[in-house]
Amino acid sequence: MDAAFAKTNALFCKPFDNSGILFEVSSANGKISFRSLDLSTDLDTIYHWVNQQYATEFWQMNGSKEVLKQTYLGILDNPAAHSFIALLDDLPVGQVDLYLVEADELAAHVNSELNDCGLHLLMLPPKQSKKDLSKDVLQSFISFFFSHLEAGKLYAEPDSRNAMANLLAKRSGFNFLRAIELSSKTANLYCIERNSIHQ
Repeated sequence: MDAAFAKTNALFCKPFDNSGILFEVSSANGKISFRSLDLSTDLDTIYHWVNQQYATEFWQMNGSKEVLKQTYLGILDNPAAHSFIALLDDLPVGQVDLYLVEADELAAHVNSELNDCGLHLLMLPPKQSKKDLSKDVLQSFISFFFSHLEAGKLYAEPDSRNAMANLLAKRSGFNFLRAIELSSKTANLYCIERNSIHQ
């Protein structure tokens, strides 16, 4: 990424440090909150999740814990991206990567504007989850994103073969745009805007 671009287009909601709850909301499943990913406490959890069968096919991050650590260090050090942990009643249940579209290959597929972002969502194993928890977490993150007045459009680009992720995007309010070819997958592109949700 170009250094000048990163300096002038840093992610608007990137926290200055990894301490504290950034957003909190109530859901049918309990209190959902978000904080920054902290590799000193979260790495083992994420490593466990990405090595489960439900995640290996689509996340392709299974393998060495050190490689995983370096991947997330890269995200946390990136001015145009950040990684968040979703908590249910203070226990980790999900992880969200947020990135500026203009700093990503997605920029070649959309007419993006300043502060348009894309996201990736990783949830805990389904057997440990609760009914509609993934939907609650994603909708809560959407509320977190749009709680920032600077926020532009929010995109999701799940693998076209990932039926559960595509269904989740639709159920959470994203509008399907089209299929696109990314470097690592054929993705279905979704978008949600501030004026299409109820604040």
